[in-house]
Amino acid sequence: MAKTFRIKKHETFSRASHTMKTLNRVRKQMVQGIQTHQLSDLTRSLSRLDKNVSVAMHEAQDPGSADWFDGDIEMASTRLSHMVDQSPDVIIRTFEVGKHWHWPAMLVYVDGLASNEMIDQDTVQRLMDAASKEKPTPEAVLKACKMLLVTVGHVTSTQSWDSLTTKALTGNLVIFLQDVPNVLIIDTVKFPARGIPSTTLEPSVKGPQEAFNEVGLTHMDQLRRWIRSPSLHFDPHTVGVISKSPVAIAYIKGVVNEELLARVTDRVERIQRDLVTCANDVGEYLSGHRQSIFPQYRLTERVDWVARQLGQGKIAILVENDPFAILLPVTLMDFYQTSQDYALSWWDGTLVRLIRLSGLIVGLYLMPLYIALTSVNTVLTPTPLLLTIDASRQGIPFPPVVEVVIMYLIIEILREASNRLPKQLAVTLGTVGAVVVGTAIVKAGIVDDVMIVSATLTALGLFTSPAFEMSTPWRWLFWAMIVGAYFLGVLGMVLVTVAIVAYLASLEPFGVPYLTPFGPVRLGAWADAWVRLPTPVLRRRPIALRPKVRQGAQNNPTPDQFRLGPQGGSR
Repeated sequence: MAKTFRIKKHETFSRASHTMKTLNRVRKQMVQGIQTHQLSDLTRSLSRLDKNVSVAMHEAQDPGSADWFDGDIEMASTRLSHMVDQSPDVIIRTFEVGKHWHWPAMLVYVDGLASNEMIDQDTVQRLMDAASKEKPTPEAVLKACKMLLVTVGHVTSTQSWDSLTTKALTGNLVIFLQDVPNVLIIDTVKFPARGIPSTTLEPSVKGPQEAFNEVGLTHMDQLRRWIRSPSLHFDPHTVGVISKSPVAIAYIKGVVNEELLARVTDRVERIQRDLVTCANDVGEYLSGHRQSIFPQYRLTERVDWVARQLGQGKIAILVENDPFAILLPVTLMDFYQTSQDYALSWWDGTLVRLIRLSGLIVGLYLMPLYIALTSVNTVLTPTPLLLTIDASRQGIPFPPVVEVVIMYLIIEILREASNRLPKQLAVTLGTVGAVVVGTAIVKAGIVDDVMIVSATLTALGLFTSPAFEMSTPWRWLFWAMIVGAYFLGVLGMVLVTVAIVAYLASLEPFGVPYLTPFGPVRLGAWADAWVRLPTPVLRRRPIALRPKVRQGAQNNPTPDQFRLGPQGGSR
């Protein structure tokens, strides 16, 4: 402690000495002669330097004041003015507490992030109209202010400069009282925000349509509406040295594995980054395999899906200013399941999941198989099919692999252009562009008709994943499959497939096998994998998550218990 004190004292004296030298140099320049148009700029610079000197000398005399407010509101005003550097959105105002006390006080808030009505009417007016005739001591003033503000809402106090500046810049009202080292922080946050939006990237035909917005407190309120239990916990954290973005770790106590929660919390606390602007900035620090092509967490905008996953024993991370929540740990199957699967009948849920699996297989293997059967393993191609392909390729100057490259590049360019255009134009470009370009390129003799069909099915199949982030790995691995098919034919496709499966089997984000429930094989979990059995059957939480309580609520009564007896009553 003594060593730290000496270092801090030395630093503050050095800063004061440097500022004094700068001030003397500027003044010397003024004495030697300054142009008229520079005079106003130098005057402002001198004023700013004077404030720097005052703050530096004050800290040099008392190094502890650099971290803690000491009750001097005049010095606090100078320090705050120096920190925000005349920013017009930061309001610093002095007033007096009590009709009879006239106790000096100062308030600080950010205009636009705080509620002006709460500040003017519910806070400042109450403090100015206080009619207490008690002897005005610092303790009495602080106690009276807390009693007067009890109806305002959440009121806390602090002495730390880091804490009070962060609170002030996030929309809270900060009140300094002369000779009172405790600074009052009143929750007056009321900044502009979107209402509760509908889902856009994860739409569903049936079921809830509610999505997250960008406000962290609203995230928690939305989840609390879905899970009305004191077991739902939100652990607050702050990430970002400069941005100081609030992050909340959501979980259900008594269900989530404590070791898993500790590991996630440790990784969040160890994040060292200047600015956090989106949930992905946090998510990439949580990945155990940061170089992996497969996502190690899932981003979702759906409130109902987050609530369901919390009930299974997973953890959600809510990041301020981002409408997407981070879910972890995840497996490959998690990216092919949606909340709509449970909003529909189990027959419909199973059907759409099998369609997604079929889309993945078609998108990954159709065009490589076309190259393998037409360029390498022609003996494996049925004769009628081979004759049809040869007839369609008459006059085509390029081999099949070049056709694949041309068509896939066209598809990717159209997709990227559609994403960048307004919604109304994107639909037109996607439809008309595909038809016009496809027709023109066939008539020009660059690709054949079979390749057009294959490219279309491939593009559709690779985007059947409900989670957008899962389509990217398959789009990269598609080219690995193309290379394997071009050089080794079907054997190359088999070797690439084996490599992909082996790599997936090696991934264990937070100790959960990525191929669960297929590797290791857990037959009980197959009931909610590529098929979905009726909801009453799905009463066990995934064993891979190691939840504290594996068994969910008891199963519903069997259908036999609902049969009506002769008198109309149930048996």
